[in-house]
Parts: sequence; C-alpha cells; structure tokens
Amino acid sequence: MTLHPGVQPAVNRRPLLWIAIACFAVGLVVSGIFMSRLATVMPHEPVPLGDGVIRLNHDGLTISTTALGQTPSCQAKDATGADIPLKAPLKRENYSVSGPSYYVIAHSKSAVPPQTVTVTCTNADKTIPYYVGDRAAVDKMFPVIARAVGIFALASLLSITLIIIDVTRRRQAR
Repeated sequence: MTLHPGVQPAVNRRPLLWIAIACFAVGLVVSGIFMSRLATVMPHEPVPLGDGVIRLNHDGLTISTTALGQTPSCQAKDATGADIPLKAPLKRENYSVSGPSYYVIAHSKSAVPPQTVTVTCTNADKTIPYYVGDRAAVDKMFPVIARAVGIFALASLLSITLIIIDVTRRRQAR
C-alpha cells in the first residue's frame, strides 16, 4: 500500500459496533452477577427431622416430606423456646434438590433468623419421613431471575439496535 502525499488512508472506524459489543458484554456480566445471586435463594437440601433439633443456616423455615398428600400437625420452637408460627402453603409446593422430590407441608409465617430450632410433627395415619430446611419460595427466586433476564434482554436489544444503525449508516455512505 503506497501513500500519496496529502491522501489519508481510509480508517475503518465503527464506533457503534464497538459500543454495541460493549453493551452486550456489560449486559452479560451484570445478568451473570444476578444469576450468581440466585444460588443464595435456591432451595437447599433439607435435613431429616430425626430427633427434632435442626440448625437453620439461612432465613426462614420449611417443613416438608417425601410423601405426597400428607397433612400432619407440626409445631416449631426457636432457640429460646418460643413458638414459631407456621402456615400451610397456599398451593401445593414441591421442589427437588439433586434427589427426591420434597412436598412442602408448612412454612414459617415470618422470617426466622439462622438458629437452632426444635420441630415436632405428628401424623395419625402412619409414620412418614419429615425434613426441615431453610425457607425456599418462588417469591424469592422470581425477582432475581426477572432482573437477570431483563438486564440481558435490554442489553441485547440495545446492542442489536446499535448494530442495525451502524449497518444502515455504512450502506447509506456507499
């Protein structure tokens, strides 16, 4: 390539394309951060009730069983011996954490801080296994998922728009 005096070489600058790529990358990173936060609100493996003394590692309390259609009577007490109010789920809730499906039979009405709790459950029909764990609810997971998807969709839409503008301008310049 020979340069003639007074003639500038054509510079292939496409700032909109690079801004679009940067927007997409930033959106991907930010949505990844939200998805990593999802790991903190995902249900954890519940522990068998056993003798009834359970250590909660996260806020909330969920009592579940692996037997479908059970309506046992459960009571829970915190570390000081005070009752923890429980409520049945409004609709059937079940979840699986790398193993069997757990059917939720009761949640704590309010957030129970991480502590040692005592849980007792009785069922007149038969002996079934009970499990206790941290509260896992869709209402905690949905906002995190919605933010991650929203950020990614917004960044992708902005990137596509900038690329379309860049291509249109380059075609018009020809």
